[in-house]
Amino acid sequence: MDATNIRKIFGENVKFYRKKQGLSQEQLAELLEISTNHLSVIETRTKFVTYKLLEKIVQELKVLPSSLFYCSEIAEKDNSNINKINTIIAEELSATNLKIQNRLRDIL
Repeated sequence: MDATNIRKIFGENVKFYRKKQGLSQEQLAELLEISTNHLSVIETRTKFVTYKLLEKIVQELKVLPSSLFYCSEIAEKDNSNINKINTIIAEELSATNLKIQNRLRDIL
């Protein structure tokens, strides 16, 4: 993932959570003590934020920092490996369960 994608993901998430809070760009910019134009360029991925501004955004939007970097396409890729692992575990547990049941049947 390149810097452009990170800025895009971040900007879209800031915009999403701003709207979720029912805030206009002007209102959030005022809370963050930045200009509306500054917030606009962040949301449109032209510029990125400093760590201090990131902290303010997290505080004002009441979100975890990681949620501002969340991307569903990346999460789906990550989840696909988790799903594969879970499938393997489920299959192995099922096979082992059948073996145990068969052995118990032989005893009883």
